[in-house]
Amino acid sequence: MRDISEELEVNREQVPLDKISLLLPAHNEAGTIQKTILELYQEIGTKIPVEIIVCEDGSTDSTKKDLLELSKQIPMKLILGEKRKGYMKAVKDGLSIVNSDLVFFVDSDGQHVANDFWKLYEVKDKYPVVSGYRIKRADDPHRRLMSTVFRWMATTLFRLPLFHDITAPFKLMQTKVAQEIANECRYMKDSFWTEFTVRAYIKGFKITEVSVDHRRRINGPTRVYHPEKLMSIVLSQLVGLFKLWKELAK
Repeated sequence: MRDISEELEVNREQVPLDKISLLLPAHNEAGTIQKTILELYQEIGTKIPVEIIVCEDGSTDSTKKDLLELSKQIPMKLILGEKRKGYMKAVKDGLSIVNSDLVFFVDSDGQHVANDFWKLYEVKDKYPVVSGYRIKRADDPHRRLMSTVFRWMATTLFRLPLFHDITAPFKLMQTKVAQEIANECRYMKDSFWTEFTVRAYIKGFKITEVSVDHRRRINGPTRVYHPEKLMSIVLSQLVGLFKLWKELAK
């Protein structure tokens, strides 16, 4: 891996822009995590000041080792977990140490293209929440079906606009908005961004969607939405969705 710290410093002097935090939850992404972070760092961090926050969530492979190795070359804030706490808690823990006015969320599985960040960045001053919707989602059919069903249910229950991609994990937003909404999320641990989007909309925050590319996982099928776990995940999300509806209907 080449040392790009000097290149970063030169570009920061040339483009004196506000710092942005890049927040990546990570679980069992050995073999992928370094490439993903490097791509983001080279595309974004060499052009504007960034802080990278990785919320590692109790991985059982060599993800922690890979992160510690990369942190010797690239400045990062690492939250390493001995036990699994889940995506929602990982995001909340990361947000608690964000030190910038804007935070960019992206999963650590390498399915998003770093260059698409600039599509969101272009409209950051118009909307407190900018979401990248996947125009050709590269996930397995059962995941796409789940997302479609829950998008319809959430849209119907909460009278939402017709969002293209309510579960999108590729988002740029004002940190204070992200912290306010995330701290209220508690029900949909397997579909955090669905609950986040519902709460943000109900609170009146303007949300816009920007189309982004999506590619197959470099590191094989997802560890979370495995077909054999599908029924328990669906049940959990249904319960969470109706708990959210009950709370917000008061």
